[in-house]
Amino acid sequence: MANNVLPDRIGWGPYLKPFFFKKLPPETGWSATLGSLCLLLFGLMSVTGIFLAMYYNPSPDKAYQSIDYIMKEVSAGSILRGLHHWGASAMVLVVCVHLLSVFFSGSYKAPRELTWICGVFLLLVTLGLGFTGYLLPWDMKAYWATVVGTNIPKGIPVIGDFITRAIRGGDAVTGLTLTRFYAIHTLLLPALLAAFAVFHIYLVRIHGLAGGHAGADNDTNSGQEDRLYRFYPEHAFRSLSVFAVAFLVLTGLSIIGSIPREDIAGTIIDAYLPRPEWYYMWIFQLLTYFSGPWEGIVSLAFFALGSILIFSVPFLGRPQISGKISGPADRPLSMSAGITAVMGIVYLSLMAFAGVKPYGDVIPVPDRQLTALEERGLHVYADRECAYCHQIQGRGGHRTGPDLANIAAKGKSIDYLSKFVKNPQAVHSWSIMPGYELPDKDLQALAGFLAALDFSKYPMKIVKGQDVLKSKADNPSLPPLNVRGGEVGLKSEEAITR
Repeated sequence: MANNVLPDRIGWGPYLKPFFFKKLPPETGWSATLGSLCLLLFGLMSVTGIFLAMYYNPSPDKAYQSIDYIMKEVSAGSILRGLHHWGASAMVLVVCVHLLSVFFSGSYKAPRELTWICGVFLLLVTLGLGFTGYLLPWDMKAYWATVVGTNIPKGIPVIGDFITRAIRGGDAVTGLTLTRFYAIHTLLLPALLAAFAVFHIYLVRIHGLAGGHAGADNDTNSGQEDRLYRFYPEHAFRSLSVFAVAFLVLTGLSIIGSIPREDIAGTIIDAYLPRPEWYYMWIFQLLTYFSGPWEGIVSLAFFALGSILIFSVPFLGRPQISGKISGPADRPLSMSAGITAVMGIVYLSLMAFAGVKPYGDVIPVPDRQLTALEERGLHVYADRECAYCHQIQGRGGHRTGPDLANIAAKGKSIDYLSKFVKNPQAVHSWSIMPGYELPDKDLQALAGFLAALDFSKYPMKIVKGQDVLKSKADNPSLPPLNVRGGEVGLKSEEAITR
């Protein structure tokens, strides 16, 4: 009798046992483990976060140094932070994949509308954890990405400035912002995520996993003992197996991978370009297509429209018939919209990452003695950072604009090129290239350098962009450069004698 006291006190018989041994649809696939994996990753993030909080100091003068202390002085601190860092990205990825899996399988229809809505809230809270978390290292990326992100609400009429000030704790991103984000990241958002997760699990328990009859409890086995599949032990073992693989991968990344880290916030870097975490890169790229007040307006309109659409997904399209899960062929419009949205996000992300790649490090030039005009044009090319938009023979820059190699073979004269660089729209009204008000001698020099990029006649050699800029800085009068064999040196008496 005494042996039954504990089970009776914790409600094992009427409550816990039915939950653990609940029969699931026999055709439940591995994709059903994504929800469990999200929960287990959240558990991992909570445990590692608790230990990191024991050593982290959320103040501007100590935050950066406390990360150093964790990485270098705390026993297994680098692994601990690595698990938290890589686990955060893994959690965002798994939550997104889980939501997409539910969408494309059609598992969001009645009676699971509220389950979907709760899942969307879980996604937003997870993204909020990512946004508040990457300020905590207090490096340049953390600081400026937060500046850009908290500027977005300013576009809201009347209350925009108030919202931005409320998020930051003032007019600018300061130490108060750091402590505020730390509190939100460690207290508020984890509590919200735990509450939504419990409610989400409750709804799944009530309505069941998609696959069988909607809402069926599947407590009877219907003569399928050979295909018995329960939450415990079958589904639990499958979920733990997936988590074990994910944990091993995260541990490997923590041991052999290096966590990206930049200079401490406040470091003066003239050419610094802020970039958010990878899961926000597509939004960053979208905003680059708009400027001025349109940046805030478009971002807010996009967020509002996107939120309305994603929350209303279960109520769009034809209703489900008799609880049967609709296949992709039954939902052509929603499938097309979903695929288009995913492709758009992937494309914008790839474009954003392409823009992050370094440019101007190397400059391809023909392997011959450049003329004085061409050498001056090389200076202008490096100084004006033409590589930000252009490559030369597929190297040294970005692919926003056309490749500049062999441009003379296309019949473009030096006069044409100089006029185009000065005012592209005057030459071609459809051009999106900005004009450059350079002195005529620099325009002619740049055009001469571009016309010299003929690799059909001469092989290609590589010069370093920093060497070109250094020689220019050392000699404001721009004496000609000696470009041979991939080396750059001033064409002076000293250079000649060497």
